[in-house]
Amino acid sequence: MSDFRMVRLYVDPAWRRAGALHSPLLFPFWGNPTTEASLFAKEMFDSYPMDTRWYTVTEHIHEADMVFPPYRHSWLLEHDEALLGECVRKAKETGLPLLIDGIGDVEFPVNIQNAYVLRIGGYRFLPEKNRIQVPAAADDLLLRCTDGQVQIRAKREGERPVISFAGWAQLTTMQTLRTVAKELPARLRGVMDPRYRAMRKGVLWRRRALNILGRSDRIFLRVIKRPTFSGSKKTASADMRQLRQELADLVLASDYGLDVRGDANESTRLYEILSLGRIPVILDTERNLPFRDVVRYEDFSLIVDFRDIKRLPERIADFHRSLSSEKFVEMQDAARKAFVEHFRTDAHMHHIVRQLKALGAIAQ
Repeated sequence: MSDFRMVRLYVDPAWRRAGALHSPLLFPFWGNPTTEASLFAKEMFDSYPMDTRWYTVTEHIHEADMVFPPYRHSWLLEHDEALLGECVRKAKETGLPLLIDGIGDVEFPVNIQNAYVLRIGGYRFLPEKNRIQVPAAADDLLLRCTDGQVQIRAKREGERPVISFAGWAQLTTMQTLRTVAKELPARLRGVMDPRYRAMRKGVLWRRRALNILGRSDRIFLRVIKRPTFSGSKKTASADMRQLRQELADLVLASDYGLDVRGDANESTRLYEILSLGRIPVILDTERNLPFRDVVRYEDFSLIVDFRDIKRLPERIADFHRSLSSEKFVEMQDAARKAFVEHFRTDAHMHHIVRQLKALGAIAQ
């Protein structure tokens, strides 16, 4: 790949802030500063860093295609708005567009002219100008938790499909009350426009989906309900590696993995399921599925609209029955292939650059 196809991001070295976690796009250049508190993130980005064949960082503004604030938008708003302002001024002075890392569970509006924003969440019915939709970062569990060989599962004719879930799916009564109170504005809007019901907290959707699946005789549910988020040492209910291995083993022993949104309208679980070569059942809460313009999710997943959640067991059972044994195997292969080619972190930059070109942010 020749250099002229690379995107050059201008980052002034004076913008670096000691002790602050810079954007993962800078990990290949400034190092990976994630700590043991985010152990899996550190391992993941060390193993599968952003692909520098597609972009580089420059200190020389005349060489740059875009100006890049080196920290996530939410961090800049909370800790260093002056730095964000300086980056905006530099872009305006030079006539260059801005690339902003707006990834996070909470998305704040970016009201900046000529800015392009990386996002993982959002809702289809609330479009955002110059949004670059990317996947939530997820490790390759096939390589991390197994011998790396795809374990194809044969279709068992005449038996109920097995669907699994392991993760945070429990709230105390007080947590539920606080969550519902916080969501009240969206819930009220949902009375008139059902699309706003998609904004309910992910753990509530998981709890409801598991209750519906658990009462059905059309499917067989394997579930590990956890009281807290397992992706951080601060909240994990047990050893993080043990919890991750339990998840991988559960998914591999199933026909399908249930995927439901998290705090953002996105889910790391989707990509973990795909990495293991299993077919996800995606509860679609008006999600902006990344790279939808080039990825056919129907080739490797079942997508069920959240407004059809009561029929979730029937949708899974009917879908499973409709698949031939050959198609069931093909979808597992396609799931693993999609993860490696599109959704693993070392594949993201190809699609980010492609979308920037499509939006006219940089030259073709």
